[in-house]
Amino acid sequence: MHAGGSLLSVTVTRVIDPLHGAAALLPGTRAVGVLVVIRNDAGATYDSTASGDWSLVTPSGEATPLMVRTGVCQTPLVDFESLIGAGETRSGCVAFSVPLRAPIVQIRFSPHSRAPGRVAWR
Repeated sequence: MHAGGSLLSVTVTRVIDPLHGAAALLPGTRAVGVLVVIRNDAGATYDSTASGDWSLVTPSGEATPLMVRTGVCQTPLVDFESLIGAGETRSGCVAFSVPLRAPIVQIRFSPHSRAPGRVAWR
């Protein structure tokens, strides 16, 4: 997909539901982790934030991004989407707080946190 001056290949590799090790959750919610891979195939350096670019949709709308303290989806100090140069591949995990019994309808990637040009997985 085109993202400004970058050409990206974006893949969801796994959904972890439920995800353990998340920050304190509100009653009636669960944590869900989405493992992803982003490759900058060509063009400009891609520099964005995973919590802004990725969204998880349930029947009631978009889920809230979540900080994770430990484990495979631990929130890194430096975002894995920061400064991805042409030819580089990065992987990471984005976590969300989801209503306890809500199904996952869709996972979306919106480059630079914008809806135009987004891609979705069902």
